[in-house]
Amino acid sequence: MLIVDDNLNNREILVRRLENLNYTILTAENGLIALDILGEHAVDLILLDIMMPELDGYQVLAKLKADDRLRHIPVIVLSAIGNMESIVRCIEMGAEDYLTKPFDSVLLRARISASLARKSLRDVEHSLLEYVRLEQKRANELLHVVIPLGVALTSEKDYNRLLERIVLEAQSLCNADGGTLYLITDEEQLRFMIVRNASLDIAMGGASGKDIPFPPLRLYDAQGTPNYQYVVTHAALTGETINIADAYDAEGYDFSGTKAFDDRTGYRSVSLVNIPLEDAHQQVIGVLQLINARNDAGDIVPFDSGQAQMLESLGRLAAAALEAYTREKQLMEEIADLRIEIDQVKKEREVAQITQSSYFAHLKTRARALRNGEAIDRERYDVQREKVYVVNEQPLHVCELGAPHRRMVLMIHGWSSSWYALSPLLGTVGERYRYVAVDLPGYGESPRLPTRATIEGYADLLADFIRQNSEEPAYLIGHSMGGMISLTMALRHPDVVERMVLLCPTVSGNLSFWINTFISPITMLERYSFADRAVSALEPYMVSVTDRLMRPASFAERTKIADVDYLRLRADARRSGQGRVRAECYWAMRDNDLRGKLTAMSVPSLVIWGMEDNTVPLRDASVIADEFPSAELRVLPKAGHWPQFETPELTKRYVRSFLSTPLKLLKAQFGGSIAEIRSQKLLPHEGSNMLFTAIERVCCD
Repeated sequence: MLIVDDNLNNREILVRRLENLNYTILTAENGLIALDILGEHAVDLILLDIMMPELDGYQVLAKLKADDRLRHIPVIVLSAIGNMESIVRCIEMGAEDYLTKPFDSVLLRARISASLARKSLRDVEHSLLEYVRLEQKRANELLHVVIPLGVALTSEKDYNRLLERIVLEAQSLCNADGGTLYLITDEEQLRFMIVRNASLDIAMGGASGKDIPFPPLRLYDAQGTPNYQYVVTHAALTGETINIADAYDAEGYDFSGTKAFDDRTGYRSVSLVNIPLEDAHQQVIGVLQLINARNDAGDIVPFDSGQAQMLESLGRLAAAALEAYTREKQLMEEIADLRIEIDQVKKEREVAQITQSSYFAHLKTRARALRNGEAIDRERYDVQREKVYVVNEQPLHVCELGAPHRRMVLMIHGWSSSWYALSPLLGTVGERYRYVAVDLPGYGESPRLPTRATIEGYADLLADFIRQNSEEPAYLIGHSMGGMISLTMALRHPDVVERMVLLCPTVSGNLSFWINTFISPITMLERYSFADRAVSALEPYMVSVTDRLMRPASFAERTKIADVDYLRLRADARRSGQGRVRAECYWAMRDNDLRGKLTAMSVPSLVIWGMEDNTVPLRDASVIADEFPSAELRVLPKAGHWPQFETPELTKRYVRSFLSTPLKLLKAQFGGSIAEIRSQKLLPHEGSNMLFTAIERVCCD
């Protein structure tokens, strides 16, 4: 209660009487001081005198009723002015009651009690109205925002955009400054999928293409004990929403990582809400965490219970969308595998029919006549050998296998690598073809070019190599930068390329955040001899970063590369003496952006990408899907930048199927229907493609 009176005796008498009634009393000797006190303290009732210096009672009443924050406080006027004009004026200005001095203490007590009772009723009424308003607002948001948003999420076909949209829409719904989406992996870890912070301009994961450098959080320790120490793992393990007003005052959870992040960035994490994402089987598949809710004035406030309820509704819809996407993807993969199996069965049946024909018997007779010569070829050529070819005065070191009359498959490795990068495919390719796995100039055992390395220069050199060593167009298999070289060769020299297999090809020339931020600056230093000592000092760091890119990094859920292969690949990646060509190729890829050029490409191609590729981002795969009409795109789960090592069996199966498909059928697949091609007399009759397969099988048997 606030007593405003310029007479000290009056104030002291009122204080003694009211404190005996267990009221907490504040006093002010004039109106200005009273307004200052009201700005700092919550007051339930004001006892106000009229005749005061500085600011009289009438002026105080006017200012109170003009302030939305103060107009609800009841005011009882205590004044020596007893005329009716003053009483009416005060009541009209909003006074609750009016007593003249001297006043009866019993009457004053009754008037105070009545005023406080009426205020209490008004407060309850106001709270109920506010509650109804909030509930109506939540119902409208649920009906017009959350439910339509859930429907929109189920229609999103891009996985990364789906994850990103879940976080962004949740931030917008609660006006949250930051948001993080975690998903539970098969290894029972919470993996960072999306990280967003508006104040710090942080956007990692999802469609941003930036990798998330934070390790996953284990749900259980090595002994199988649940890890409840982190708030996000606690939410995942219990399925409970956890709402924290201030992370720095919260007890029971380890916020050391949050505080370390704040120390590094100058940020201040205050309010947090953690929403478990439950699927239709009530299994938690992830956690959505929002940070620092803001009110309309921009101040950080706790997340209220209504916002938490809306986020829980959004979380259920988001989990349903993720589950639907995963199921659809699994179904599409199963359908694709089933189609391969059905095609294989059809091929085997049709080949069996052909092999029983009289024409095939004639082919077998002719094949026997060729077998002796073929056997001699096998003895001579079916052992992998290393050789150095000279093309345009440039030595090229290669590993090859197969007789010269077989179809050449030219295998082109990527940046900071060698022919060994494609070694898992050698056995598959060598079954029916002559493979030539090349060391690009400046890599492996091939000396560097006398001029600056460029993608077009590599493409021209390898095109001349094909013309020099093959009488027919070659098949190309290119990995990473080798994929960009293959695409460039097909654009510049279409006469030497019949089909291509591209593994995680560089299309735009823009590599991942890790490459651009950590690898490329040191690569630039390697061009200069004076920087040798600095680069040598940084070598352990470079090996560590290489480990994160080539091995299953903390933020990547993918199959581990075998140790023996990994050590060889890492050695090639950091081979001494290749710093200059690495730097030249880094800029060559950036200068050879193929976006907008692939629409003119007509060479049938199989493009294989690892879903967890953290070297060439998946955004380049979207360019293939949008602009490359003659390409079949396969995205392999749990594979990164090295699908030939990480998922070798699946990769080899796709490669084998693509290479063995007759060219006419590939052109039919990408360029038109079978009927259109047959009308152009490219396919003479039904089953002719199987005849070609049977003939090829007999001649290579």
